[in-house]
Amino acid sequence: MNKKVSLFIFLSLLICMKSMSQFILPQMVFDAEKKGPNTIYYKFYNGIQMIEIDYNNYEKARVDFEDNIRPINSIRPRNYGHNTIILRNEKGELLHQYNLRRAPFNASDFSACDKPTLTLTHLGKITSKYEAKSNYPSYGKYRYYVTENNKAGVIDTLGTPVLEVIYDGIQSYNYNYKMNSYTTMYGFRDNETEAISIYTMQSNGKWGFKNNKITIQPKYEELLPLKENVLRIKKSNQFGLLNYKEETLLAPLYSDLLYKNDFYLYSKVAIENQDKSNIFYGIIDAHFKLKTQPVYRNLEDIIENYNPSGNYWACKTYGCGAIDKKGNEISVFKYGEMPQNPYQKYYRTNAFTDANKPYILDLNFKEIGSDYDLVYDWKNALLTVKKGSKYGLIDLNNKVVLPCEYDSFWETSKNELGTLIKDKKYGVITDKGIVVIPCKYDYLYFVDSNKIVATLIDSNDKNNRKVGLLDENNKLIASFIYDKIQSLDYGFFSVQIRDKYGIINKEGNEITPIKYDEIYSYRNGFCIAKIDFGYGYINSSGKEITHFYYEKPTNFNYDTNNKLTAKVILAGKEIVIDENGKPVK
Repeated sequence: MNKKVSLFIFLSLLICMKSMSQFILPQMVFDAEKKGPNTIYYKFYNGIQMIEIDYNNYEKARVDFEDNIRPINSIRPRNYGHNTIILRNEKGELLHQYNLRRAPFNASDFSACDKPTLTLTHLGKITSKYEAKSNYPSYGKYRYYVTENNKAGVIDTLGTPVLEVIYDGIQSYNYNYKMNSYTTMYGFRDNETEAISIYTMQSNGKWGFKNNKITIQPKYEELLPLKENVLRIKKSNQFGLLNYKEETLLAPLYSDLLYKNDFYLYSKVAIENQDKSNIFYGIIDAHFKLKTQPVYRNLEDIIENYNPSGNYWACKTYGCGAIDKKGNEISVFKYGEMPQNPYQKYYRTNAFTDANKPYILDLNFKEIGSDYDLVYDWKNALLTVKKGSKYGLIDLNNKVVLPCEYDSFWETSKNELGTLIKDKKYGVITDKGIVVIPCKYDYLYFVDSNKIVATLIDSNDKNNRKVGLLDENNKLIASFIYDKIQSLDYGFFSVQIRDKYGIINKEGNEITPIKYDEIYSYRNGFCIAKIDFGYGYINSSGKEITHFYYEKPTNFNYDTNNKLTAKVILAGKEIVIDENGKPVK
């Protein structure tokens, strides 16, 4: 045990024992297997102290019904979840014990400390960041799930029953009427406003309801709180709606009832053992009036900026479309899959019968580019449109950015530039739809980050083609005198005339003669070149630092002494050379 942990234990015990005016650690009665419990002592509150105990062995889970998976009498391990609560007064008298152990504790088994402390065993089992925290909330309005004699209940932190310990199971809900997950239920809470106060409880196979105001005794086959003052109930295997006074809002006539924001979905088709995505639902409005027949399926939240937008995507037999939070159709129903939301500025989907036909919808689900034969997104919130066999660009307001007079757009390129083609001639366009290089070249491609290699072909001699180098502003860097231009990285380019190569820099200046048979990329300021059957090196100034008679050259790299060296073979012998081309001794 390290010094910090030992010091913490000593100080905790010292504080506790000082308040008792004694300096001995009281004995505890442990279980039959002699396993020490993890114990947390809380401060006294209105004369009552609570103590939580956790046995890290197989005990009956305290609130198995909370996860709605296992019955309350199941057996499973709880590695860190207290399963016993002791309540006692300031005199040390045991007021009540909620636990699942066979033998009860005595009040004298615990120290009478008025400070939150941890026992030795507790400190040894949890990490430092959890030392001061319980797995349950502290005093205030919080409630605790307890079991006794195989029944479940809820008490507050003074031991006062919120729900008597008489039920077979209890479900709890948050203020959005969503069932609390295991993580939420048992997580540490820092704020009293998170107190749980909505429950459904089961007794003899029937369900009831309780919140801070009303209690409905268990009498329904199922009961689920959907929203404030609206409960879904099940009778004779059919669903309906009640309010808190148990007045009927919707008679139990439906095989399924769902709540969606401000309206309800119903089905009259038996859904047991069926895929719900294939069940059709109708809409009932917020005033419980039948609004539509069961014609919708697959209602899903439409996502904007990674959160539900409040609108829904639903499908009919002939297509899908959008429904608002009141259940009104806000688009035509001819689309396919759930729309995506690029740039958070528009929706992208496709046709119901043809997934290859795209559609672009604005945030009000109105079609953009409906006057064109085809529309799909390009980049920077611009849309490619097609009319006849020609392409153009529009913005999200249907304003023409480029007229439909181009043969094609290449959607991806370097440095946010795109390639466009018109009458078999190539040009360059920015991501804002501005033509920066007109369509006058026979071919072009991008090299480096923002350089363009363009090709011109002699109209009188198709075999006579030359390439030049341009920047993104159509400035000529290297004249159209070369047969080929390729990037060597680091702002250098290899140029070819007939079967010989040379090097130009980013300004288009030739830094070597056009005399080499091969040239390779620059690495660490040097490139490898070949003349006839021998290899040598050229530096970034275009200077040859070696003769060209080596074999199997390697790139220059830093050695263990942080010096640039390369390896070559000469007459079958390996030689290491430095950055001046001299052999290293």
